[in-house]
Amino acid sequence: MIQVVTIKDFRKSFEKYADDVANYNETIIVARPEQKNVVVISEKEYNSWQETNYLLQSKANNNTLAHSTNQLSDSTKYHFLTPKEFERIAADDQLC
Repeated sequence: MIQVVTIKDFRKSFEKYADDVANYNETIIVARPEQKNVVVISEKEYNSWQETNYLLQSKANNNTLAHSTNQLSDSTKYHFLTPKEFERIAADDQLC
């Protein structure tokens, strides 16, 4: 979930927003004057983005990923899940 807050509210409730980001993987957009907004994400999310960026810098990795994706999308054996389908399956697994 993404929350948009003013800088005043962010300063006033920093600990609450930091907990939301760290504990619930929330994303916070801090609205600032002149469209100089700031986005706050968890360290885990940041590290994941950094890893993805690193892996995609390599032409070989990029080509391998594209090849694998094409193989999957050409096959009738696989179904790509929508985010809602994935969330439903994940929730069902947690109930077991």
